[in-house]
Formats: sequence, C-alpha cells, structure tokens
Amino acid sequence: MKDKNNTANEPQQGYRKVSPIVVISTLISFLFCSFIISTTIIERQTVINMKLEQIIFEKAHRISEAITHLLYKTNILSSLIVHDNGDSFDVIAPAIIDDPSIKNVFIAPGGIVTEVYPLSGNENVIGFNFFSGGEGTREAVLARELGDTVLGGPYSSGLGGQTLAGSMPVFIDTAEEEHKFWGLVSVTLNFNNILDHAELEVFETLGYSYELWRMNPVNNEKVVIASSAEPVKPNSRFVERPINIFHAEWNLKISPVRMWHNSPENLILIIAGICISFIVFFIMQNNIEMKRMQSVFEQMAITDPLTGIFNRRHFLEISHISIEKARRHKENCYFIMFDIDRFKQVNDTYGHQTGDKVLMDVTARIKADIRPYDLFARYGGEEFILFITGVSKKEVIDMVERLRFSLYSRKYEYDDDISIESSASFGIAQLSDYNIDKAIKHSDEALYTAKANGRNCVVFYEGNQISGATSGS
Repeated sequence: MKDKNNTANEPQQGYRKVSPIVVISTLISFLFCSFIISTTIIERQTVINMKLEQIIFEKAHRISEAITHLLYKTNILSSLIVHDNGDSFDVIAPAIIDDPSIKNVFIAPGGIVTEVYPLSGNENVIGFNFFSGGEGTREAVLARELGDTVLGGPYSSGLGGQTLAGSMPVFIDTAEEEHKFWGLVSVTLNFNNILDHAELEVFETLGYSYELWRMNPVNNEKVVIASSAEPVKPNSRFVERPINIFHAEWNLKISPVRMWHNSPENLILIIAGICISFIVFFIMQNNIEMKRMQSVFEQMAITDPLTGIFNRRHFLEISHISIEKARRHKENCYFIMFDIDRFKQVNDTYGHQTGDKVLMDVTARIKADIRPYDLFARYGGEEFILFITGVSKKEVIDMVERLRFSLYSRKYEYDDDISIESSASFGIAQLSDYNIDKAIKHSDEALYTAKANGRNCVVFYEGNQISGATSGS
C-alpha cells in the first residue's frame, strides 16, 4: 500500500505552482509597457494635432483674409453713396473690380438693385429686391439691423458655380431724419476662386480629409460647402476651427484618412515599445519637443509672422482688456489705423521681398516712437492699427503726426541700390462709448478720408463727421 501511495503521488511531486511574485512582476511589466506605449502614441498624436491646429489656423485665416479684403470694398461703395448718392458709380465700379475673385458690385437703394457692374451677364440682377423674402433676404435684414456688412452664401450662380455676397447697409443724414437707411451696397465673389486661394487640397496631400461647412440659416441644417474626395468619416477623430467672417460662421473640419492602428509608424512604435529603456528616453524627448512646439505655436497664434508684432485677432482680444482698465481709470482711448501709401507700386516695382522689408522697417520705426505699453498690430496687408490710452486729443494727434513724419522723412534703402520714398495715411478715432467695433470702423473711415485727401496725412474722426487734423507735404 505504501508503494502505491508513493506511486500515486509522483505526478503531484512533478507539478510546480507559478510563483505569485512572477505573476505580479510579469503583470506589472506588461502594464508598464502598455502604459508607456499608449502614452507615447497619445502624445505623438497630440503633437500631430498641434501641427494640424496650426495648418488649419493658417487655412482658416487665408479664407477669412481673402474674403475680408475683398468685401471691404463695400466701404468704398458706401462712401460713394454718402458723397454723391451713387452718381459716379459707373466711374468708380471698374476700379473696384481689381481682382478676378470679384464677380460684380452693385447698389440697391431701398434694397432694390438699380446699378450693377459689369452689366453684361448680370442683367438679371437689376430690379432684384433684397427684402422680398427670397435668397439673401435674411442677410440683408441682418445687415440693416446691425449696421454692418453681412456675408451671405454660397449661392448657386446658375452657371454651375457658386457665389458669395457681402451686403453693407448705407445710412445717410437728411433734413427729415438723421442716420436714415438709404439702402444696400454689395460685392459678389466667386466662391471657387476663394477656395483656390485657400489651397485646402494640402490636407489631402498630408493624408487628411476635410470639409468646410456652415449651418443653413433658413432650416438650421448642416450644409457642406466644400470637401475632399475622401469624406470625413463619422465619429472619427477630427480637428475643427470656426471661421467668423462678417457675421457668418463657417467651420473647417479635418480628419485623418487612416486610423492610428493602421499607421506603420505606430506599429513600429508598438514593437519598439518592448524595450523599456528606449521608450522612457522617447517619452522624455517627446515631452520636451511637445512643450517647445506648444510654446512656438502659442507665440505664432498671437503674432504676425512677418513683422513680429501682434496679429489682428490677438490685438482685438487684448484691446478689450486694456479698454476695461482704461474705463476704471477714466482714461481717454484712441484707435489709430494707418496704411502705407501706394504700397502696391512698391511690390510691383521692386518685388514682394522688398515689400516685406518695407513692412518690417515701418514696424521698427513705429515701435521706436510709441510707448512700450501701447498696443500695436498688423491689421492685414499693408494696414496697421494702434491702441493708445491716457492722452488728450492734442497729444494723440501730435504723437501720430510724429509717426507720420518718421515714416516719411527717411528713405527705405536696401541692397542693389534700392532707395524707396514712402509715406502713410492715418485715421484716428476716440473710443467714446467703449464700443470697440464702432471705434475701429470710425478710424477706418478716417483713414479712407486721409487717402482721399491726398495721402500722407492724419485725419481725426469727430462725432458723425470726419475732420482733417494734419497733413504732410
């Protein structure tokens, strides 16, 4: 019996239990590697998303800048109405259409189109009533209510293309009524040209799909107005940025065509993650790179890449903060808009590289002559803006006159014997009721008056009228 029991126990003696320490160590090692790999992939994707944020910011800015630049021509039409009730429309209109993206311009007293340029191919526009309840009525009503330009569209042009329309209300002072609604002026743009300018196809080159969409103001449904050949997949990871242009909100959305687990780079990273020491090094290096890139992108988001001063978006954000501070201290506030005179001639004659040098030199001269805490930004193209507080009207006029003289008194000299004489026109508006949009609009109107007065001068906006301040020789 003893031998049988010994024989029966032999299999039990050959069996060994797995040590709990081995199990725990194996589990910890597996969890640690899994954590390291997943963290690395997430952080790598975060870096990619940051790059995409920068690209999508640039594309959104291109679209906004292109449309904004072209629709500001409504200000010229508005000034035309105020000046001579539109009698010189046939003379001014051809000069306004200086870009292939502009399809036509027209004026609509009371909302009914009476003049359009060019007339050929646009005859059907004559007699169109913006307030008849059809296409564009909502934007026209909104423009009249807000007293500002409103972007509408894209609309079908009936010729296989799409158009955008910027409608600006015009108000005039009459003997019977002050600030009476006169009607609308409008600029129509070729939507396809705007998209060509944005170069959205770069997303497809980088392996991403995109869509540009907006909410239909009539039925509040999503409308995709431009997209890549490969549509954005539902429920996929995406980066999206709103584009606000003249009270119209568009959204630019991009998403990777391939999922992360189909990426060869990630598969290689998973295999390489078995080596813990390499992964630890990779994470530390990746963290440092991510923080550095984040710092660079944050700086790029608030500054103009050419001149290094604030960009328009950050200037408007920080101006609100400065206005609140000025309100508490009951200080005077002024917006100064200025524009380099005949800058297009500089680009056409000497090239855009020389033009960029002039922009940087103008920035340097202005920065040298303003106070360290004055806000200074590039508003777009050759247009700049300043925000000044704590000075009187005479002091701000004297200060701006010094700036004008600084830009005009010395030539801009560069290699290859290039010597350029240039000047700038300035428009000043005081912030009277802490309405920043109104003050900027008034400074812009004063700038247009400075341009009309022969350039190289300073004009101060006062109340409902614009008065000349100083002028250069």
